[in-house]
Amino acid sequence: MDNQPLNAEITRLRTQLTTIDQQLLKSANAPEGLEDLKRAVDNLRTSVWAVLSASRTSNYPAFISRFRLRRGIDTLKGILAECDTESGREVHPEHAELQIVLEQLHERIGKLRAGH
Repeated sequence: MDNQPLNAEITRLRTQLTTIDQQLLKSANAPEGLEDLKRAVDNLRTSVWAVLSASRTSNYPAFISRFRLRRGIDTLKGILAECDTESGREVHPEHAELQIVLEQLHERIGKLRAGH
């Protein structure tokens, strides 16, 4: 597997993150979009950790699958908790889409469990 393009992207991203870090140290306040960047970097950090950890196991696909399931569970728990807050009571179009996907997922997991 040729990782040249990925290696180049990793190097470029590391350089960009270092530059941003240096600029943030000089900044007097949090610039717009910083919270979104934080979430993206946190997600990337977690994914990198998972890939590095999985590379040390004999069953890489199963490790990554379980990792993705854990992240999905954590995300859904956050959405569930948000629904119980004042700001979480507003209905968005994404709620309907999420409900449809969850119903499909529920059905497929039921089939998987029935097969075992």
